[in-house]
Amino acid sequence: MRKDSAKGESKMSEDDKKNSDQKDRDGQTVGTSVTRREFLKIAGVAGAAVGVGAGLGGVLAACGEEETTTTTAGPTTTAAPETTTTAAPETTTTTAGPEAGREIKVGVVSPVTGPLAIFAIADKWGIDLTKEYLGDEMVLGDGKLHKVSWLLRDTQSDDSRASQVTSDLIMNDKVDLLTVGGSPTTAVPAAVQAETNGTPILCSNCPWGAIVFGRHPDLQNPADNPDKWVFGSLFGVEQGTAALISVLDKLTTNKVAGLFLGNTLDTQAWQTPGIGFEDSLKAAGYTVVNPGYFNLGTEDFTSMISEYKKAGCELNVGSNPGKDFPNFWTQCAQQGYNPKVCNEMIGLGAYSDQLAMGEAAFGIIQIFTWHASWPYKDFISGMTNTELAARYEEDFNAPWDQFITGYMRCGWAVDVLKRTKDLDDKESVLEAIKTTKLELITGPIDLTIPVDPAGLRVSPGIWKQPISLGQLRKGTKWEVEAPMVAAVDAPGVTDADLVAPFEIKWG
Repeated sequence: MRKDSAKGESKMSEDDKKNSDQKDRDGQTVGTSVTRREFLKIAGVAGAAVGVGAGLGGVLAACGEEETTTTTAGPTTTAAPETTTTAAPETTTTTAGPEAGREIKVGVVSPVTGPLAIFAIADKWGIDLTKEYLGDEMVLGDGKLHKVSWLLRDTQSDDSRASQVTSDLIMNDKVDLLTVGGSPTTAVPAAVQAETNGTPILCSNCPWGAIVFGRHPDLQNPADNPDKWVFGSLFGVEQGTAALISVLDKLTTNKVAGLFLGNTLDTQAWQTPGIGFEDSLKAAGYTVVNPGYFNLGTEDFTSMISEYKKAGCELNVGSNPGKDFPNFWTQCAQQGYNPKVCNEMIGLGAYSDQLAMGEAAFGIIQIFTWHASWPYKDFISGMTNTELAARYEEDFNAPWDQFITGYMRCGWAVDVLKRTKDLDDKESVLEAIKTTKLELITGPIDLTIPVDPAGLRVSPGIWKQPISLGQLRKGTKWEVEAPMVAAVDAPGVTDADLVAPFEIKWG
């Protein structure tokens, strides 16, 4: 990005626009002991493992591809402190700036390319924005002036590669802190490497159950999570399903729901026993039709559609990364399957896909791990979420995107570094993370309160962030917009901030 000196506004360079266009927009004290059965009754989390693909700790197979690695260096607006000399009669006083410290490296593990690329849509933008406001150098918790480098690594939406690039950041780049986001496929293997190699990591955009129970399937209580180095501000599947049912109950349907589920780690997380789509819908009095998982890239969904039609499914529910949902939805229209309600958590998240579908996209309900209407403020720039959304729209000439969520990791990382007293001691970094208490663009986070599996600090290192549901409809400023129809655990968001959901109109 460049800074326009006349207007003070940021614009994207032609290269940034090109790169953007190429993207597929696509210890701790626990007050009360909680048994596994009690926890299931409180939060619905069964300790069953969320499936993790083979090779999470493995290395990238030798396939002849060259790794894409990026060290992002945005425009610097804060120069290194200068030496100021104040003249007085017959004497000169020199005031020096802070002592220079060593370079600090933050590793950013992100699915920049591949079917999960939508999760990374704002990652480079967020790094550039951080550097625009804070510069390349910062005075950190030790009182010294440090160059801070953000090392962005592309996982290519592959779990084995996510493991490998995280390992490389730790072993070769010697990063001081890791951040990661972009579904369990990205976050889980990165967390495994961080914990194994003793490097602190900040996670977002992943169900917390996948990080905790997915990695520790025999764990009885999330408060007993043994991780030392893994921290996250994460949403819960139980939050998503509770929000969904609150919306479905406002609509008139036959309460028969067909599940549309791809064979991915993200989708498997949404089927977590006790809290996932199927069990939550059944517990709320809905009939569920589950034709089983389909493989990503499936071209013909006729058999699944036929099963939905036969059962009379007026609801369709799923969460599928990539291009499978648009293909499926088109075939639904062609084959006369016209559900009244459709909840597709992420499968139509890219604005380009929404535009391509036109009015067929209107009415689809999606999850939002960040929303422009949330009444929170950016720790780095001071912008409100509404102002941050406007800035994004100006830079990309496109509507704001919920995956601005990833930018919260920049704010969290900066806060941690500014409070770390000894940057050469990872235990000191840990102490700064454990005492996190601030407001981010995803809401307040407070790791100083007691652990409570039924509350927001579900385990020593995991905080549950807010989530919202939005429903796609014809917009005013942009062709498609998604105002909130539900919100969970979102301080400051009231019923007045929500709009009424509506049934899909076909034909």
